[in-house]
Amino acid sequence: MNKTVTIGNVTARPGEIQRGVLEVGNDMAGRPQAIPLLVVNGSEAGPCLWINGATHGDEPEGAFSIFLALKQLDPQQLAGTVVAVPAMNVNAFTAGTRGDPLDTFSYDMNRIYPGKADGYPTERIAYAHWQAMQASCDLQIAVHSGGEHSYLAHMIFASDNPASLELAAAMGPQWPLVFRSPVGGGNPSSMMGSLGKAGITVELGGNCRSLTRDFHVVAEDLAASYLNVLRHYKMIAGQPSYAPAWQQGYQIALLAPATGLFVGNPELPFERPIAQGTLLGTLYDLYGDVLAELVAPREGVVFGLRSRPSVLAGQWCCFFGVVEQTVTDLLPARS
Repeated sequence: MNKTVTIGNVTARPGEIQRGVLEVGNDMAGRPQAIPLLVVNGSEAGPCLWINGATHGDEPEGAFSIFLALKQLDPQQLAGTVVAVPAMNVNAFTAGTRGDPLDTFSYDMNRIYPGKADGYPTERIAYAHWQAMQASCDLQIAVHSGGEHSYLAHMIFASDNPASLELAAAMGPQWPLVFRSPVGGGNPSSMMGSLGKAGITVELGGNCRSLTRDFHVVAEDLAASYLNVLRHYKMIAGQPSYAPAWQQGYQIALLAPATGLFVGNPELPFERPIAQGTLLGTLYDLYGDVLAELVAPREGVVFGLRSRPSVLAGQWCCFFGVVEQTVTDLLPARS
């Protein structure tokens, strides 16, 4: 049998779904500020998976995909525990901005995590989240996207340890791009890696794909991946599926060479190899003259492209992946 779990003000007995919050201080009226939690506690013992959405407030895919996934979970048929955090950075999520607009000193939660108990506002929220998560979590998925200005395709940044690489592989066959990331600071996944546990950051979506059916497609894709993870770790019944191999390498952020109107190449494929010199996008001035062309710096893959056409010189236009090797050994032999 599983054990009763308490996280924040949520207590879930075996076989229960409960909701509540992690309190992170009070507002000016003395009302508690909090991070919402959904806890699905299985009837049988097993690992604890945390799914964290909206570290960046302009990335809503985590919240919606969590809702879809939890609708498909029966705690009576679950081994272990799923802790779902639809929005880690509630103030930023409410504003629809990357960080809390009221906190200009620690704006980006994904750069200052795990924060400080006596730090700036966002640092305090990150600290409260980390204190709760590190005490209970075995597996952590941080859900990200291109947010307000970009679209990102299937990409996983896995903390550089075997547990994280296995979790990345468990996401399923649509995730063959798995790049290693350093452990030990700045974001939830790297902090999990520093404990020798599994932490991954997944990238999929952007506000350009948050209308009607597009948003459902992205969220359903993510939700199916979480369920595949649960099958892999035998937390729910069923046979998981995997990519036949995984590409590893490093990313290059390609920046706008001029200020203007950025128009992506309409024939540009995501997640597929392209040759050096392939046109990624064209920059125009407001007279229609071409200012510059952005091209692939070498052979590689595009997994993110700017969707907001207006751009300043030096702003982000493309996430480009350089594939150094293809591996088939991310899963342990038992899998």
